[in-house]
Order: sequence, then structure tokens, then C-alpha cells
Amino acid sequence: MKKILVALLIFSLFPVLKAQNIASAVVSMPDNMLIGVTLDQKKELAVELPDSLNKEVYIINAVGDSVVRLDYSDDYIALKTSDAGILQIKLLPLVNNSSIIGVITTVCGQICDSRIDFYTTSWEPLDRDSLFPKVGRDWFFKKDIDQTSQDYLNAAAVVDMTPIKMAFSAKDKNVTAEYQLQSYLAQDDYKAVEPYLLDKPKVFEWNKFVYKEKE
Repeated sequence: MKKILVALLIFSLFPVLKAQNIASAVVSMPDNMLIGVTLDQKKELAVELPDSLNKEVYIINAVGDSVVRLDYSDDYIALKTSDAGILQIKLLPLVNNSSIIGVITTVCGQICDSRIDFYTTSWEPLDRDSLFPKVGRDWFFKKDIDQTSQDYLNAAAVVDMTPIKMAFSAKDKNVTAEYQLQSYLAQDDYKAVEPYLLDKPKVFEWNKFVYKEKE
């Protein structure tokens, strides 16, 4: 019964979609971002359900994997694309009342690692580095430490990659970034570097131009 109601909602909703909302963004998404998902399945993932229905929606793609909608709002959708993958899409307003699209792709194994990208509403790529601070290891180290001390140099030497898990907020435009070192490093190595690390995720705010670190 639920599937029937969802199908009816799909056909009634999409002829009157606004030009810039999350549903239209999902439906027009390039195929290589949701591999093996048909246009009708994209519509099913993007349809807004009444509050009386469970908001979880899922489809089975062409290779037999389930794609599950984890969260949804007018400007945001989160999809579990595989056992290891999560795709988040967020509409970001600009000062001229238009929008761009932010996409966070996360892959999790022993650790989670994320990539953020930006697109026009026609899914044309935008320059990431002009819209979001360049990801770096120093993001998560305290600013008031002596980076010339031998203890710090020894501890930091084992940090040879920067696994960062990012997420859009469903409630606002913020992005949180969390260092995944604890799951990556050996226990003794992590204990050595832990005193130099921030104890909270970083938060970035959208100002209708670019993302800036929240002060």
C-alpha cells in the first residue's frame, strides 16, 4: 500500500516541481553520481512523503544494491548508496536568490573519508577551492601548541593522511568536519598525538558566497 501511495505522489508532484528544490536536483542528477538508478527511481527517492508515512524510502538499483533515503527536507537529502557509501546533497542559496548544489560523498571502511564538491543547478562543476577551505591536517591541531617541540614533532610524524568525515546539517547550511584519526592510528600513536588535537569537530558556515569556519 505504501509503495502504491508513493507512486501516486510521484506522478502528481513532479509536473509542478519548482526550478530549485531538492527533488528537482535529485531527478536531474548525472547518472554517474547514482550508478544504476533509473529516472523513475530517482523520482521515488526524491518525493516528499506526508508526515503520516515513514520518511524512509529505498530502491534497488541495477546491480541489486539498495539505495536508502536517510534524511530529507526541502533543501537536503541524504542517501545510503551502499554498505560503505553515503551521498548528501544540499541546496545553498546565493545572494541573488538563486542557488548552487553542494555534494558530500563519504566512503567508510576502517575509517570514513569525505569529499565535498559544488555544482550549478544544471550540475555543472564549480571550483571547490573557491567555495570551501582547502582540507588540511592543520585544521584539527590546536593553535596554541609549540609546533617546534620534539614531543609534538614525534607525535605528528605518524599522521601521514587526513581522513575527515564531513556532513551537511539538515537544519541549516552548516558543514561539520570530524577528524577520523582515532580509528586510523595505532592506539599508542593516537595517545601521543591526542593532546595536540582539537576536542570538537570543526564547523563551517555558508554566508551565501563561500563557506567560512565558524568562530
